[in-house]
Amino acid sequence: MKTELVSYLFLSYLTLLVSGTPQFITCPSSVCLSRPVTYECNSGVNTLIWRVLDTNGVSVGTESYTDFEDDVGATVSIGSQFDTVLTVDGSSLVSNITFTPMLNISNYIVQCADPTGTLMNCSIVIADIPIAVMPDSFNYRIPPSEYVQVNWLLLSPNPCISHYIVIRTSSTDSVNFTTTTNEGLLRLPLPSLNDTLYTFGVLAVDTGGRSLHTPFNNVTFIPNVPGFVTDLTLTQTDYPTDINDTVNITVSWNPPPQLSQEPLLVRYFVHYNVSDVPQNITVPHYHGATPTTRPYLRTLSGFTVGSEYTVGVAAVNNIGTGSITSTTITILATPPPPEIPSTSTVDFTSSFTSGISATPTMTPSSSMTPPTQEPSRLSAGAIAGIVIAIIGLIVLVICGDCYCMLC
Repeated sequence: MKTELVSYLFLSYLTLLVSGTPQFITCPSSVCLSRPVTYECNSGVNTLIWRVLDTNGVSVGTESYTDFEDDVGATVSIGSQFDTVLTVDGSSLVSNITFTPMLNISNYIVQCADPTGTLMNCSIVIADIPIAVMPDSFNYRIPPSEYVQVNWLLLSPNPCISHYIVIRTSSTDSVNFTTTTNEGLLRLPLPSLNDTLYTFGVLAVDTGGRSLHTPFNNVTFIPNVPGFVTDLTLTQTDYPTDINDTVNITVSWNPPPQLSQEPLLVRYFVHYNVSDVPQNITVPHYHGATPTTRPYLRTLSGFTVGSEYTVGVAAVNNIGTGSITSTTITILATPPPPEIPSTSTVDFTSSFTSGISATPTMTPSSSMTPPTQEPSRLSAGAIAGIVIAIIGLIVLVICGDCYCMLC
């Protein structure tokens, strides 16, 4: 008896080695809502068993195929949502199970097994809701092909996109545009410009009709021409040895202040005159440039000494050209003297005499000669007074001595 049992186990082991185990031929990592999907399995033996488990591990249903009972094309249903069909018979059966993914079967498990209980699992994973995000800028195209190009991209790849809804909202209307494009862009007309505030949103809708609205798929847009450039400066760079020679000047500026909702700057126009002939040059806008780098500096030539010139600069975007900022410069033959720093001074004379009335003085004529100053002389009375004072002093001293002797 023991020998027979060992023989049976050994033969069963050899059978498993020869026949193989169940394998899923197709088992998607995720599936799309409302889009029918098929899982395919090879049992490796002449019997194949399908089983479906719900999210709690409870069996929804079980069906099986055998080589000696079923023919190719035989179908069996599991519950109300799963249909199976035998596609290959013989010693190694192949069968498909087909269903339409719905939210109520999300995370169900489909099992393919053989008679020994060896099985393989394939989970029903519903793909995530797609999310579209938008950049902060728009590409506006001027007439005659007037439109705003709205761009977007998916936050992460998603195979279940059905369509996109682009929402354009303003103070006057709200319109939805539907597109199935995979390019991630849509060109929309704008009913009016003139600083009208538009809000654009993009919703990515999956095959189950789901979409997710987030702050990342709303962008505002204010269509208008650019504002004034700032810090416009003209500088004469050379001084001629011959005043008939022409000289060069440099013009520099900074971009106009700009909101993220406004159309992007594309270029600048520089206007000036040389010999009464209008001149224009175009300077591209450098995105990301800051005022500290001063990228907007150009050298202009052909200016004549003694003349005054006006140079203007205007910023340009896809809607149009902004207002011109201008300034003037007079061309000099020699460099101007350096500026002397001014210092604060106090007029002591005026402060001192502010409370004193001025006495009018005579202004001598040109024929008058200034008086000659002579050394001053003491009068006789003054001399006599001095003598009397000296005598009095002597008497006082003598009397004082006498008084001391008597004491």
